[in-house]
Amino acid sequence: MDGAAGVSQCPIAPGTQFTYNVTIPADQSGTFWYHAHSGVSRGDGLYGGLVIHAPAAKSTVRGLMSRARGDAQKFNYEKELLLLIGDWYHRPAKDVLAWYKLPGNFANEPVPDSLLVNGVGHFECSMAVPARPVDCIETLANTSFLDLDPDTAYRIRVVNTGALAGFSLVFDKENIDLIQVDSIDVKRSQQEDINSAGILFPGQRMDFAIRTSSQQESPSSMMIKLDQGCFKYINPALTPDQTFRIHYRSASISSAVQITTPEVRNHINLDDVPSSPSILQDLPPKAQQTQVAYTKIQKMARNHNIPEGYFNQSTWKPQNDPPVPLIGLPRQRWDANQFAFSTGPEAAWVDLVVNNLDEGPHPFHLHGHHFYILAVHESSYGWGSYNPFTDPYPPGLEPDTDSDPEAAPPDPEDPSFQPYNFSRAALRDTVQIPSRGYAVLRFRADNPGVWLFHCHILWHLATGMAMLIDVMGDPAGRVAHDVAMLAAAGGGLCPV
Repeated sequence: MDGAAGVSQCPIAPGTQFTYNVTIPADQSGTFWYHAHSGVSRGDGLYGGLVIHAPAAKSTVRGLMSRARGDAQKFNYEKELLLLIGDWYHRPAKDVLAWYKLPGNFANEPVPDSLLVNGVGHFECSMAVPARPVDCIETLANTSFLDLDPDTAYRIRVVNTGALAGFSLVFDKENIDLIQVDSIDVKRSQQEDINSAGILFPGQRMDFAIRTSSQQESPSSMMIKLDQGCFKYINPALTPDQTFRIHYRSASISSAVQITTPEVRNHINLDDVPSSPSILQDLPPKAQQTQVAYTKIQKMARNHNIPEGYFNQSTWKPQNDPPVPLIGLPRQRWDANQFAFSTGPEAAWVDLVVNNLDEGPHPFHLHGHHFYILAVHESSYGWGSYNPFTDPYPPGLEPDTDSDPEAAPPDPEDPSFQPYNFSRAALRDTVQIPSRGYAVLRFRADNPGVWLFHCHILWHLATGMAMLIDVMGDPAGRVAHDVAMLAAAGGGLCPV
């Protein structure tokens, strides 16, 4: 019941309601979020935070409080703060998507107009583009959620809820202790005086601890820096770096006192942060199967040069004939838009190699599973694709032949052959694959179902950049097993 319209359920029809019954594994906790997965409603704000605490030892209020204190002790914090941060467009998302699909815009992703933190932000009305007038009122945004207690350790839970851009955070006076990414514990940094972390791409989450000062003589601040790596043109309405005041509740600092723009002292690059060693102990040396995919945004004359997202020459759309969620339809009746890998009837470790043939990056998210990121490569030239069946070492991970010119070439069939550095792996559920690059993802396919693997850039998903992973697929058995769920998801046929 992961809510993917067309895959595990019908869209929730207007004026109706649907209750999700989700079983949370005992070993899964952390920072998550829920959001619309039909059309582009997510871009209009249909999302929210979902914080999962570790289960209590006893089903009592006292037990819950005891376990919560245990989590706080583990990561050394006293209070929590959830920040839902994302880019924001001043037009309805359906209008933004229509602009993106115009052939004359050459598949340039729409650059956002501003950003929001927990639903609020600030914007200079005079910066609005005349062609896109904004009903704008100059007023001070209510950011009271950034009012903090002095001399207190906070766990800051951050979610990128945006449609396109990643971002980094920079704190003026507070130091960052990164503890989780995508709800998974990371290897803690020993470096001190770190005040910046990112880039956090759409769909990703990061948790870190900060400690506020007990001696506050001037206001502090937090700056959000939108990553402009995927902006292909200038939007004059956008201020990509925005600073928000952090107010300490007991401080007698006037609100009229100007805040300073934070400067980066030391920065944590999330791509370089491995998971904690205890988590990496579960990573097996080999996978039982390997699947290879190629993905790209394409503009073709047969589709009037409207951009479409492709996986292996298929662009994803919900099943149309018949309009039934895929989980309730035998595999042989899926239409041509349902490109899928099947992992077989038994649980298995799978290496998924995803080659990005685009000139821009893509943050890909897998439903139903976390995966170990074994390698990510960005090509400096050419297309940079990686085929594990013909290339023994991924580009960038080749051995240094200059230091040992007599070394024999690697034999991939040798049981001891290992092209990856497992100590630097990261367990995530979203990965940013760079321009003309690839990622090698290893996951345990043991959660039965049909799961979407898709780009988390809203405009790319809306134009078909998605594929399916059929885990432990036994179509006859799955259909029989999920009759009740299919009925709850709309009675069978979805409205088209």
